[in-house]
Amino acid sequence: MHTRLLCLLLLLCSCTAHTVRINMDVPPALQDQLKATAVPGESLPPEFEQGLLLLNQRDDPGMIYLVNAAGRIVWYHQVKGTGFKTAHLTNEKTFLCILGDKTFPTSYGNEILEIDLRGDTLLHLKKGQQDFNADVHHEVLRKGQDAIVALTSVEKIVDLSLQGGSEQDTVKSDGIVVFDREGHRRWQWSVFDALEPTADTTIMHTRHDWMHANSLSFDKDSNYLISFYNNGQIWKINAQSGKIMWKFGKGGDFAIPDSAAFDMGHAVHINADNDLMLFDNGVSRQQSQTLAFRLNDSSRQATVTLRSVLPPYLFNERMGSAYLVGHNHVVQCCSKRNTVILTSRNGRPLWTLRTTFIPYRAEFISPSQLLPYVIAE
Repeated sequence: MHTRLLCLLLLLCSCTAHTVRINMDVPPALQDQLKATAVPGESLPPEFEQGLLLLNQRDDPGMIYLVNAAGRIVWYHQVKGTGFKTAHLTNEKTFLCILGDKTFPTSYGNEILEIDLRGDTLLHLKKGQQDFNADVHHEVLRKGQDAIVALTSVEKIVDLSLQGGSEQDTVKSDGIVVFDREGHRRWQWSVFDALEPTADTTIMHTRHDWMHANSLSFDKDSNYLISFYNNGQIWKINAQSGKIMWKFGKGGDFAIPDSAAFDMGHAVHINADNDLMLFDNGVSRQQSQTLAFRLNDSSRQATVTLRSVLPPYLFNERMGSAYLVGHNHVVQCCSKRNTVILTSRNGRPLWTLRTTFIPYRAEFISPSQLLPYVIAE
């Protein structure tokens, strides 16, 4: 493990016996990577001022940061020889991450790492161990106390001679894999279980990255939500049978108002209002936005509950994320613009964070999500 544990000072807070206060010195060179600016005349919501943003750096050395509303790093963790391709705060107050060096593209990697706020390693799986035999990418989640769920790369040899290819062509796509904490595979599903590549008229152009799954999350009933960049859809997958329960988005099962149609989505999840929320890259319109929907499974109707359109100069054609801050505000990450922005629900900018690195996502963390830890400046 090429992890350098950071110098953390853990002190019991005198006011609350069960609270752990974490103090750390952050090198000025790291602080210089970030610059926060509030819009003059605008006040920031208290939830945001008290909360933190989780950012990750994919270059070597890899970094994950907790950043406050002043744009200051208050906690960080570093790994050498690889990068943090993704990082997510779990319900257990741990960080679950995908690691990969520069030979892996964008959000792909070959290691799964879980650490706590002390910097202690709780889980470290490497490709080649047990049943961990394919790259993972974009998403890794905890499922209960003893299971890890990830998006994974899947390849299949397909006869594409009728489409202009060969009889032994390789199609690369995506799947979902569930491991126990030792790396034994408990369950798996792939796009090939649901679709036939030869039926896709564009397969010769997309066979090296067919569908391109880019996020995975749990629906309210614990089944899976998986989003695809290439076809602009979100699928709900039964977590036991692997059956597609519905498709949402372009050409999907739900009627969507034209004003809220999306073509590429990222960071799909169920938000605190129990609505389906996503960051829409908006490639066809050349304008990005955040959308949230309330879905009626029986009538297959989608009601728009949030639409936060970003200014044209923040058009973000790849990557990105959006998360609620309270009920009335949204943190939107424009990865390709090296920018994280806090907006109102209708898209009015209130605060901006500029970074010297590409932030894949910016996950908002409320103080209650970190208890019993307190991050001290």
